[in-house]
Amino acid sequence: MGAVADRIRRDLTATVENVVRFIALGIVRRLRRNPSRGGTPVDTGHARANWVPSVGDPHSGVVDGDAAHDTGVAAVLGYNLGDGPAWIANNVPYILRLNDGWSKQQGAFFVERAIAETLLEAEQRFGDLAKPVVAAITSSVGAQGAENLAAAYSPFGDEW
Repeated sequence: MGAVADRIRRDLTATVENVVRFIALGIVRRLRRNPSRGGTPVDTGHARANWVPSVGDPHSGVVDGDAAHDTGVAAVLGYNLGDGPAWIANNVPYILRLNDGWSKQQGAFFVERAIAETLLEAEQRFGDLAKPVVAAITSSVGAQGAENLAAAYSPFGDEW
């Protein structure tokens, strides 16, 4: 019976890790896409480039270019539950204003839409196996919404 339980535990852990990867990268992908498709408004591209995923600790600082993003994507692709939470951060000082609808390119709450769309896609793809992860994210986001996400937010909480 121990071998069967170990296999189930390994399979369940692998599935949860895959769901976390899928959600973290899906949110970042949506936020970095063209504003006409729901992504971050673009003037210089600086705000859009600053959506940086990470594992363990949130990315700090403001970046130029894609190096931090690419490093973060690699970290998320290698995510294991024991590594700590997965994070998505955007530290540009005006990201909250953009999410409040400051730019005519994008309506308010594009961050919340990116999260909601990704969670729905995860549930459709992974079914009931995604529900605990989606529930943890939904309860973490709660009323704080994009303010948490934009200022170094862990959608997976300490329990993951």
